[in-house]
Amino acid sequence: MIGVLDLERLTSLSNEKCKIILGVAKNLQIIADISQADIFIDCLLKEDNASLVVAEAKPTTIASLYKKSMLGQIAYEEMEPGVLFSLKTGKPIFGSRGITEERGIMQQDIIPIKDSHGETIAVLIKERDISQVVQNEKNIEHFMKATNSKDKQRVFQAIVVQEIHHRVKNNLQVISSLLRLQMQHTHSEEVAEVFHDSISRISSMALVHDYLAKRGIDEADIKLLIQQISTLLVSSSIIPGQQITMSVEGESVFCPSDKATAIALIVNELVQNSIKHAFPSQNYGQIDINVRRRKQMVTITVTDDGCGIGDSFSLGDMSSLGLQLVDMLVEERLQGVFSFPLSDIGTKVSITFPIVANEV
Repeated sequence: MIGVLDLERLTSLSNEKCKIILGVAKNLQIIADISQADIFIDCLLKEDNASLVVAEAKPTTIASLYKKSMLGQIAYEEMEPGVLFSLKTGKPIFGSRGITEERGIMQQDIIPIKDSHGETIAVLIKERDISQVVQNEKNIEHFMKATNSKDKQRVFQAIVVQEIHHRVKNNLQVISSLLRLQMQHTHSEEVAEVFHDSISRISSMALVHDYLAKRGIDEADIKLLIQQISTLLVSSSIIPGQQITMSVEGESVFCPSDKATAIALIVNELVQNSIKHAFPSQNYGQIDINVRRRKQMVTITVTDDGCGIGDSFSLGDMSSLGLQLVDMLVEERLQGVFSFPLSDIGTKVSITFPIVANEV
């Protein structure tokens, strides 16, 4: 958030009006998490032909539309006509569509922020990804145009699958938001860690359903999912000043949704375990994940260059709930094997499981 003095200097707003904007900005993170959208506050610059992003909040319950911070960015009228229109007229705008940085489709809603006299002093902007909504609209259009009954059945099935996964994803994200709000009210570090771990697990499952909802299919590329989960974990789990880099290599392997969800949870636990325990006395580290397939067998290996776990460690020594969860999921959901291969440095963890013919 830009400070009061800078806000006064860059805009024509009084100190009192700047404080009103700061008061709204304090709630941006909660708004972003509940609405599952990127939230911004823009103010009109003195030149009157551009706006300035003075506050922002990226959702923690879903992937942000933006890879970098937009704070301090200037938007001219030709780039953001809706924002400037709302700032100058005090009128809200709902349902405006545009293209995101990653070429997805975004919906923008703009609401004026007014002072006690009803004067517009800023605008609150909500931006969310509606690529799936647009895809559903196209599917329905294709469905209405289809003349062949098999084509209609195929399109209808895709719509149903998308809607189911979309609703499951939304429900999981609501649960995650509720847990995050609860976490803010605890003063116990141990309880907060339990909340954080639960939120991380739920977010990983939600990523799977988000992936499936956007594609209208019931199988997922687990390498792509692992990349998304790893990015989310590194951004949300590392402590300030710690630099942990991630790499995901290997080949794309497609699994049905039930196995993809299990793999998402497994990778979540293994990466979390490395982040928490592998680098206790260093501010940097590397975690590598490899996905390999040989005919019907798939192996996922997670390796870190941290302190290691000792040569005498075995699965029977596991006291961590996370590792117990991994062991259970690998055995019961994947019918696979969970092991700790010897490693020259750090810790290496491997899961191997089969993919039967009708799952390919």
